Amino acid sequence: MASSTDSVHFIINPSTTPPSAAHHLIYFITGNPGLIGYYETFLDSLCRLLNSSQGNKNIYHIYGRSLSGFVDSDLGIRKTPYGLEEQINISLSNLKSRCLPSERNSEPEQYYHSVILVGHSVGSYILLELIERLGKSSPINISAGILLFPTVTHIAQSSSGGKISALFRIPNFAKKMGIVAKALVYLAPECALKWLVGIVAKMPREAAEVTTRFLKSRMGVWQALHMAKDEMDFITEDKWGEGIWGFEHEDLSSESQAPKLIFYFGKNDHWVADHTRDALIAARGRENEDKGSSKPVMMIDESGIPHGFCIHKKANFQIDHSETVAEKVAVWIKALMTDILLACTEWQIKSSGLLALMVEDIVSHPKWKNSYKKKG
Repeated sequence: MASSTDSVHFIINPSTTPPSAAHHLIYFITGNPGLIGYYETFLDSLCRLLNSSQGNKNIYHIYGRSLSGFVDSDLGIRKTPYGLEEQINISLSNLKSRCLPSERNSEPEQYYHSVILVGHSVGSYILLELIERLGKSSPINISAGILLFPTVTHIAQSSSGGKISALFRIPNFAKKMGIVAKALVYLAPECALKWLVGIVAKMPREAAEVTTRFLKSRMGVWQALHMAKDEMDFITEDKWGEGIWGFEHEDLSSESQAPKLIFYFGKNDHWVADHTRDALIAARGRENEDKGSSKPVMMIDESGIPHGFCIHKKANFQIDHSETVAEKVAVWIKALMTDILLACTEWQIKSSGLLALMVEDIVSHPKWKNSYKKKG
């Protein structure tokens, strides 16, 4: 694993790899605050789980990065935070740059055999925008997307969205709060601040360390609030068409299918109103029995996992929510990859294979037997 404060890169490489092995990229997009450090336990667990089951014909890369403006090292001389649109464009450029290094300098770099995007919270909104902007003509093969606790429509109608929207009516609220936060933490020793964050926010040690660095960073708080205001302003109506959502009955022999999407919503999520979530599922979700549909599979968690799963442990501190979510995502990726690999050799495959594998694994697994909630 290659890791820093602004990116992580795991390579799940079998001990014996034939030259013909295919490389697949799992590209992770953070929520807000956009610090990849919050997700290291999740990504490390996902890497371990995928490594335990793969064959020797496929190499999986897991990559994630901090969003721009949250890490001092990427600011340079910039003095203002990045907006949501800028984050999307920078993420798009970064994704386009994710190529396999050539073994010989004379050979051009090549794109991954397939790419699965994984997004958390606003990262799910960015995920959909990346698919939309790349389009079907892109050489980057976006085969699927997994959206965790997605905030993709009407975020301001959520309980937390309503509260923070009221604060944004104060002129320059984001910048003012950034200044106040810097003043409050300026004199505090890092060890004392980390202890206080862990106690007050009830965070595990790793998350408290990341939060401490975030609070003491040059522009972190301002960046988070500036981006949050953009989220309230721009994440409103469902803005995507069938290129994202797929069709009820699609020609499954076509190579131009929409990427397969899996939505995993929280129950009583304070950043996603129940009524907006249910409306999206009703309008865009796939019926459980509809094997001819290319529309998304949408589920609601029933096990009490919080929206901020990456910064919380269960009450007894024995089980990390990050590990639980990683287990779920690993099951979905295995199902998706099975379908992707079959489709690469035979385009006439029917999409029922994905749904059957996915539902069977989800429903039968004892840890989340009740987490699949049929629409309606």
